[in-house]
Amino acid sequence: MEIKSTKPSSISNAKEILLKRKDDGELGYEQSQALESTQRFANLDVDKADGLVQKLVKNYKMNEELAVKIVDIKPTTPATLRAILVRYRMEMSDEDVDRVLKELA
Repeated sequence: MEIKSTKPSSISNAKEILLKRKDDGELGYEQSQALESTQRFANLDVDKADGLVQKLVKNYKMNEELAVKIVDIKPTTPATLRAILVRYRMEMSDEDVDRVLKELA
């Protein structure tokens, strides 16, 4: 198998892709397990998740991978958001942290 490109994808987007594949035919074991997980953890619809990712990338100058991670986890406290940011070596002002949390709420 050849990988032609890669792009970060939200859990909501993965759920939609797996549901389409399920409608087209039977899923393999791994795909069935992935679908079960996405159904359990996807807390936004695809359009809203994609919109939030684009806002975070544009307004806070973060890369798409970090924005997808934040939207997937949907942190509710500044400490949780900062823990995610540390992993990607990004700093954010207290005001920006508050604004991101409000957008995710």
